Amino acid sequence: MGLCSLTHQIDALNILNELQAHATAINRDGEGPCSGAVPGDVMKEPRKLKTIAERARESCITRLLEILTRLISIEEDLIKDASYGRRLLKRKDSVDLKNICLRMAVAEGGSHSDRDLRELRDCLRLIVGNLLTFVREENNLSSTETTLKLRELSNSFPDI
Repeated sequence: MGLCSLTHQIDALNILNELQAHATAINRDGEGPCSGAVPGDVMKEPRKLKTIAERARESCITRLLEILTRLISIEEDLIKDASYGRRLLKRKDSVDLKNICLRMAVAEGGSHSDRDLRELRDCLRLIVGNLLTFVREENNLSSTETTLKLRELSNSFPDI
């Protein structure tokens, strides 16, 4: 079960990375086909200035991506540890995470609503919290280091 949950999380990470790369490509130098241009012509469009709210959302999604990347790394280390086996996470949490990321990917205009970002943050918090509870219950030498990493991770979530 742990590997399946991890697969969903890696899928979610890939979706978010693609989403962020797409948003960056669209906003880079305003380059793209202009309206009324002949197909094949690429002209410079005026660069769209971002609002403070848009920049804050981009910063937030970057931080959530970093958290998810660190979380996956921690889980991969736990899976390698034979004492944990495959019983790390509830599959539902990881499926929810992937679904939130998919919904964000198909959102119109590629913009992220505060609601989507809050749901993403809360889902990641839940996964970190569940994993922290599981590791604390194991109470062995390797779990002490993992507990510290997860606590640090749980304290790094952005306010939205």
